[in-house]
Amino acid sequence: MDVITRVNELLENEKTFCLATVIASDSAEILVGSKVVVLGDGSLEGGVKSPSLNVALRDQALSAINNRKSCSAEIKAGVRVFFNVLCSEARLLICGAGHIAIPLARFANDVGFSVTVLDDRSDFAYPSRFPDCTTVAENFTIALRDMALGPSSYVVIITRGHEHDVDCLMEILPKEAAYVGLIGSRRRVGFVLQWLEEKGFSKKLLKSVYTPIGIPVGAESPQEIALSIVSELVCVRRKGNAQARALRAAVGIEL
Repeated sequence: MDVITRVNELLENEKTFCLATVIASDSAEILVGSKVVVLGDGSLEGGVKSPSLNVALRDQALSAINNRKSCSAEIKAGVRVFFNVLCSEARLLICGAGHIAIPLARFANDVGFSVTVLDDRSDFAYPSRFPDCTTVAENFTIALRDMALGPSSYVVIITRGHEHDVDCLMEILPKEAAYVGLIGSRRRVGFVLQWLEEKGFSKKLLKSVYTPIGIPVGAESPQEIALSIVSELVCVRRKGNAQARALRAAVGIEL
C-alpha cells in the first residue's frame, strides 16, 4: 500500500481516520516506521504480522478517533505506536448573513473553521462584512443545490424567515454533513420541521438537526448566541455528536 497516496485520497474524500506508526520496537517482526491506516469503521489497511497486535492497534486507534486526539501508546511490551488522527479541514456554512452571522463567522474562523456565508441579499453577504470568509450572494436554493457538503461540513441556518429555513433544509438534509443546526423559536422551528416531515423527510433525519441551536449558556446578545453556537460546533468537531447530544440531554433539551 502506498500510504501517502492513500492518506491524500482519504483526506480528499473528507474521511476521518488514524495513521498508526510504529515509533519503537524490540521485535524483529515489527519494524520501526511500519504504518497502518485505521478507518472509522475499524477496518485496517496494512497491519503487522500478529493478529492480536492488530486488534490492540485497532482498538487504540478507534479510541483516538472517537476522542479526536492523537496520542502514543505501548500496545505491547517494547512496542510503542503513534496514533495520528487525521481529518480534512472543517468547513462551516452559515446560511443567513444577519447580525448573528457577523460574530459567528469571526469566532468560527478564530477556532479554525473555513467559513462560507450565504445570503440572497448582496447588501448583507459581501467580503468586507465578513473578513477572511467566502461570501455568496445568491438565492438559497440555487446556491445550495450545487454546493458540495461532506463529513467535514458544518451548517448553521440563521436566515431571516421560516420560508428560507425550509429552502435551506430541503437542499442540505439529503447531503452528508457533520452538523446541521437551525436557529429559531420553538413555534418557528416546529412549523419548519412539520412541513418537511409532510414533504417526506423522515423523523430520524429531522431529529438529527440541532435545534434549539447552541450550548445553553443563557445567551441573549448576538455575540453570546454566536459563542454558544461555536461552542457546540467545537464539541462536535473534537468530541463527536454523542458528546454534544449528551450535553444537551444533561440540561433537558429535547429535539
